[in-house]
Amino acid sequence: MANELVFKGQNDQVLTNSILVAEKFGKEPNDVVRAIDNLLQNADNECDAKVRDMFVEYTEDVPQPNGGVKSARRFIMNRDGFTLLAMGFTGKKALKFKLEYIAAFNSMENALKRHLSSAQMFAMQANINLEYEKRIENIENEIAEIKKEQEENGKFLLSVAMSSEELPQLSMRDNIRQLVNKYASAMNIRQQDVWHKIYDQLYYLYHISIRNYKKARRDESKLEIAERNHFLDKIYNIISNMVRESKAA
Repeated sequence: MANELVFKGQNDQVLTNSILVAEKFGKEPNDVVRAIDNLLQNADNECDAKVRDMFVEYTEDVPQPNGGVKSARRFIMNRDGFTLLAMGFTGKKALKFKLEYIAAFNSMENALKRHLSSAQMFAMQANINLEYEKRIENIENEIAEIKKEQEENGKFLLSVAMSSEELPQLSMRDNIRQLVNKYASAMNIRQQDVWHKIYDQLYYLYHISIRNYKKARRDESKLEIAERNHFLDKIYNIISNMVRESKAA
């Protein structure tokens, strides 16, 4: 069974991939890829590097009914990545498949350990530690650069002359957009990812799905749909809480 579910990667690490997971759990390969995308998108700054180390993306050519091929995204993952992914799979059958995967990982790892000398094990761990140290150093350098840029931007902002004239108050919709823009800049992420997270929380916290509301016109945005259906206040609460959590971190 181990050979069917897991395989040996570089540094004798035991791995599996999204295709094997999809086949075992009776899911579409693209659904498993989307589930992994959600894990990567929802990881906060503290966990982002750890989560990304668990998954490696690749592509493969998938034959099409018309005789052609189409490039499809896939993922390789280690034991931690599989464990994190499988947390979202529920039901009696899912539990059975999780246990089979755990047994497969254990079996393969035990087989590898029996063929490795203590010196090989030490060298392997040293290489892994060195790689992690390099990644941590790169991340720390990136964070230092971001902080330096933020400090310089802050000094520039303080030096700008300010008007004493009162400005008109922003609408709720404009307040939300402003918070999204500030949050994306502060967290160094795309606004598109911020909106995705907001609408995910809107569904999970308030059980409201924008997709269930028909557009009043073709170019109507999701935020306009929310305003028309009177739940802008919920979106404002969500982005406000995201900003508060970022300041407390």
